Amino acid sequence: MHNKNTPQTVSARRDDLNAISEHLSLESFHKLNRACETLQYFGSDLRRHEINGLSQLYTPQILSYVHEDISHVLEELKAKGLCRDFLATTSGNGGEHHV
Repeated sequence: MHNKNTPQTVSARRDDLNAISEHLSLESFHKLNRACETLQYFGSDLRRHEINGLSQLYTPQILSYVHEDISHVLEELKAKGLCRDFLATTSGNGGEHHV
């Protein structure tokens, strides 16, 4: 059962006064939801149907579409400084980044 008192994720960076300084835009929130729903449907479709020439045609388009949405959200998070701690950690490892 989910405990509401235990934070599971970080949704924004807080300043010294504990006020939220940045948050995810509504557009990015919609893009994340769309990517999740698209991949859920896509995975379900792949399990139900036989992989054939048609799936080889639409699979790259679907993955490209999801990539665009997720890339948009990631760039917004970086621009707002919400990934600052993660980027500082990875740059300390010889600049290796996992995208």
